[in-house]
Amino acid sequence: ETPPVAAAKKRVLVFGARGYVGTNLVARLMREDVEVRATARRTEMLAVRGWKGVEIMTADVLAPATLPSALQGVDTAYYLVHAMGDEEGIGRLEVHAAENFARAAAGAGVRCIVYLTRLLPATSADDAFFARREVGDALRAGTVPVIELRAGLIIGPGSGAFEILRDLVLKLPVMVTPRWVHKPSPPIALPNLLEYLIRLPQLPAAYGHAFEAGGPKQLTYADMMRTLARVLGRR
Repeated sequence: ETPPVAAAKKRVLVFGARGYVGTNLVARLMREDVEVRATARRTEMLAVRGWKGVEIMTADVLAPATLPSALQGVDTAYYLVHAMGDEEGIGRLEVHAAENFARAAAGAGVRCIVYLTRLLPATSADDAFFARREVGDALRAGTVPVIELRAGLIIGPGSGAFEILRDLVLKLPVMVTPRWVHKPSPPIALPNLLEYLIRLPQLPAAYGHAFEAGGPKQLTYADMMRTLARVLGRR
């Protein structure tokens, strides 16, 4: 008898693997039964990660010609690209980049795009928040189903926001605080966020929807700094 042909592993693309979440997501995906492809505009930093079995490719959402090869044969594509270009034109560039990616993903037959962004307020005059919302809209305007995951402040080593809070606690025994320290946020642990990113694409009912990912508590940044102070033995 002819032995059954083994099913091919699904290929997962982490687009923007050089960033904090992308780097940790690649490492976490390596424990799953998938083929992992990681891209960045400059791959030198990826090459030294020591990711055995991970395919590393150069790709740039503002250079559409680089996208088809990066997306070829991909089942799920994680879109982790943010903040390209100068501040004045950042929103327009990010939307244009998302349009390029959605178009290329459709052409390559990608099954699902997962877009990670931050929690978005119902209303905000902040251009950065507005740009994030428009990027999600641009991705959804394509034909590939999109899962949008909106995360709170990420708690984990290497997280920029978390390390800023830690450094403030370690280095400034007294500070005059701006108003943002009283803003509430549901912080989320990095391992929990990675689990959401991996499991959501496995649920067809999640396609086409946005989800908010936060921890069980609404904490102000002042609360988080006080908690860090207790853990670090600071006043």
